[in-house]
Amino acid sequence: MYEVVVLATDGSTPARDACDQAIALARAEAATLHVLSVVDEGDLDLFSSGELPTVDDLLRGAAEDAVDDAAERAGDTGVDAVRAVRVGTPHREIADYADEVGADLVVVGTHGRRGLSRALLGSVAARLLRQSPVPVLVVPQSPP
Repeated sequence: MYEVVVLATDGSTPARDACDQAIALARAEAATLHVLSVVDEGDLDLFSSGELPTVDDLLRGAAEDAVDDAAERAGDTGVDAVRAVRVGTPHREIADYADEVGADLVVVGTHGRRGLSRALLGSVAARLLRQSPVPVLVVPQSPP
């Protein structure tokens, strides 16, 4: 059913829960797992002064760490993972990446934001649901 699964991660707890689901699906389906993290270009713009030349490196490093962690967790279960880091608008980059690699499914975590903040700001998961060319599995954070 699934040959190519994309896991979008930022290294957060909800993303780690989504990672578990993506790995289980990839393993059960013998699918290729792509692990993607997107550095939000808006975050780079906030710190674009010449005074902080390492912010870009820090954000990219955090994205690479999130991808490496998820890929290592996949490897521990016998699932090989393709690693990718992009810079841009997260929901758009995830949708574009899924299209480029011929994904059958995108797996993403959510913070479960509710109410006014979600209505005003939206979330990566909610925007991705509207933009993705393939089905999206949104995994809620497991209870503490």
